[in-house]
Amino acid sequence: MDQHPIPRQITTFEFKLIGFLTIKQFIYLVVFIGFGLLVYTITPIPILNYLLAFLVSMVGVAFAFVPINDRPMENWVRNLIKRLTSPTQYIFKKENKPIAALLNSSYSSNAQQIATYIDSQKKLNSYLSTKNPKIEVGSSKRQSINSLLMSSFSFLTNKKPINPPSQPQPSANIRKTTVERQPFITGTIKNFKQTPLAGILIYVKKSKESPPIRIFKTNLHGIFLSYKSFPSDEYIFEIKDPKQIYFFDTMKIKVENNNKPIEVTSRELI
Repeated sequence: MDQHPIPRQITTFEFKLIGFLTIKQFIYLVVFIGFGLLVYTITPIPILNYLLAFLVSMVGVAFAFVPINDRPMENWVRNLIKRLTSPTQYIFKKENKPIAALLNSSYSSNAQQIATYIDSQKKLNSYLSTKNPKIEVGSSKRQSINSLLMSSFSFLTNKKPINPPSQPQPSANIRKTTVERQPFITGTIKNFKQTPLAGILIYVKKSKESPPIRIFKTNLHGIFLSYKSFPSDEYIFEIKDPKQIYFFDTMKIKVENNNKPIEVTSRELI
């Protein structure tokens, strides 16, 4: 039984065009033997010139005929130089800057319509919360259920259902309570091109030196709103852009029940 042939490198196969030498082997021999002759003629010392010329010529022979692990010596020398010159530690550094056209863009929509819808929803919720409570009429419901049951079984007894006498229901004394409504705050932040800005921070303070009592952040539509009511008073509004692209003036606004949505526009950069 014939043995299976040993697999060999076929991708790096080269034809022997010059006798038993390939073109690459022939070039190595010619170049390094030429360098050996040059070293022999340059070196003035008689014994040293033979030794140096022989060493230089043998380097060419090694490159041409001495493979290591089925790889020519030139591959090992090339990989050694590449590893010695390449860095041993890699650090990620983001160099590509974001596209300028995308920095100032934001999703635009009808912000006034959204603010009106939010305001009407708040008014509806406040109206429902102040509506009079319902009167419990448990006794009347119980009487209606009893009469319904009696009427459903009347065909078995052929008797008219006897309805119990209706009891007078006590009139519930309902007191009208007035709930003090406290105002909410809502508004929009835009740039000088009237484009809504997202991610803008709004600091609400009692005074410039005092710490903020509320901090808002605009959504994708540039709208901010308070989910909790504010006591009627004057407040300082400081608006800041975390990216420091847009700048706004500090405002002093009096918050009341009939406040309209606040519209803030950034200062135009010169």
